[in-house]
Amino acid sequence: MLGVKVGEIRLSQDSTVETKTAKVALASLYEEYYDRIVRYIFVRISDQSEAENLGGDVFLRALQSLDSYRGRPEQMRAWLFSIARNIVIDYQRKMSRRKDISIDEVEIPDRLSIEESVETKSELEKLSQAAKQLTPAQREVVGLRFFAGLSSAEVGKMLGKSSGAVREMQRAAVEILRKQMNV
Repeated sequence: MLGVKVGEIRLSQDSTVETKTAKVALASLYEEYYDRIVRYIFVRISDQSEAENLGGDVFLRALQSLDSYRGRPEQMRAWLFSIARNIVIDYQRKMSRRKDISIDEVEIPDRLSIEESVETKSELEKLSQAAKQLTPAQREVVGLRFFAGLSSAEVGKMLGKSSGAVREMQRAAVEILRKQMNV
């Protein structure tokens, strides 16, 4: 094959990057641009930990689609940032669809008497305060199990945990709630 060597990347006559040498180039770009990509993502989402996770996803996605990359070597940097941009857009869409509902916003049915309504509202306020003692993961499990009605297996799939781990998180959360509410 006729080719021109540019740095570590070998170009064929049609200017496509060969896969083997492209992986070397991608590794080099990772070292050079990971921090920049993470900063770019951080500016867009304002969450350092999530920006680092998404930064890793950028390079993972790039590695997975490297065989289909047909640009020139000097275009790989722009390609990486376009992947980062798409990942940020996907993340923001996902976060905008996620809806957190406060227990205070739960409406009490009209058929309760005023006395029952006040008592129920008071219990909901106590529950809301008690829920603040839970970890975010425990609140997520309680919400998905009790409010969304999902099984522990379904919650486990969503959270990347085993159904046993979900049940244990649920048990610990319920114990905390019971202590906080003096039940």
